[in-house]
This record gives sequence, C-alpha cells and structure tokens, in this order.
Amino acid sequence: MREHDLIQRFVDHELTPDERVAFLRAVDTDPSLRRQWLTIEMVAAEAARLPRIELSAQFINQLKERTRPKPSFWANLWASVTKPRMLRWNMAQAMAAACVVLVAVGSLIRLVPERIGDPPTVDGSMQTVSTETAPEPKVLVRLVFVQPDARSVSVAGDFNGWNPAQTALRQTDGGIWSVTLLLKPGRYEYMFVVDGTRWIADPLATEEIGDGFGSRNAVLDVEI
Repeated sequence: MREHDLIQRFVDHELTPDERVAFLRAVDTDPSLRRQWLTIEMVAAEAARLPRIELSAQFINQLKERTRPKPSFWANLWASVTKPRMLRWNMAQAMAAACVVLVAVGSLIRLVPERIGDPPTVDGSMQTVSTETAPEPKVLVRLVFVQPDARSVSVAGDFNGWNPAQTALRQTDGGIWSVTLLLKPGRYEYMFVVDGTRWIADPLATEEIGDGFGSRNAVLDVEI
C-alpha cells in the first residue's frame, strides 16, 4: 500500500485498530512519513473551515435543460400522428385528406436520399459535417497546496494551456494556498508554480506521470 493512501485511510478513520497501531509506530520512526501525515491533517482541518460552494437552483435547472435529450424529428412526427383527436369529417373531407396524405408521403419518399452521408466537396471527396450537441457538464474541483514561505502560487496544466499566469491560488491562514476550478470531466496533468520560478508537482495528488523531460506531473481525474 502506498504511503499516501495509508495516511489518507488513517485520517479518514478507515484503518482497523491493529493497522492504526502499526501506522503510529511507523510515524514515530519515519520523519518523512510523519511530515506527510501532519501536512494532510493540517489540510483536512483547513478544508473543513472553507466555505462550501452552493449551486443555485437556476444553475441546476439550466444544466438539466441543456443536458436533456431533445426528441428527434421522427419522434415528434410520431407523437403528432398518434395524438388522440376528435374527428368530425364527412366522407368527401376524408377522401380529400387521404389524397393529401398520399401526395405528401410520395413527395417525402422522393426527397429522402438513398444514403445519408457527408456532402461532397468541390473535388468530389467527402467532408465531415459537424453537428451541434448539448454542452458537456462541468465539475467544481478544489486544489490545495501547503507552502508557508511562498510569495505567490499558481497552477499550470492541461486545463489552462500550461500558462501559470492564468490561474493563481489564494493564500489562507497557515500558509495554505487554494483555488477552485470549473472543469469538464477528463484526465488532466498539472503542476504548481511557486514564486513564478519553481515548478512543483502536487504532493497530495494520488497519481503522477513523467513529462518526458525528467520531471513528473501530478494527475487529476475529474469525474461526474
């Protein structure tokens, strides 16, 4: 079991009594493990005092409306055809309506292409036709970084084009820096930038990956 996972389980009170005793003995003999444990305990205490972000009812309703699947043309047509109606026609009106329906169906059959595909370009090749889809929902993600001696901290990653000047963290009590991001679901790599010069991977990240240049980036998995 990785040290970070073991510390997290201890903070979350998920260890058995025997595992807690073994962990405390390891902390007593391992200064590095003790520093990591104290850092996570400090972050958990500060995070508990942070204000909770409440989503407004209007935002939730707009999100539901945008992600609600729209009925297709054929579904609307079928609902229109099968909708109960009170018909009061005489025989002449019925015959006329039947003729109109037959003409409309015949025209529709002639208009339907033999194969639905991408329209050809001028040179005869096929081109891709883009269709509009509902906007993908986003998730609020909070990043926390402990750096008491820093004068400024920002974050750079896949979500902001690796531009450290775009996303700055705010400092709170105890040298804790934090920022809340609104991200689409996905997998992101990122690093903290301290004082504009030092690039540091998030020590609280559950996963890291090599960047191809000898350093390692923190990995953030965003799920709904």
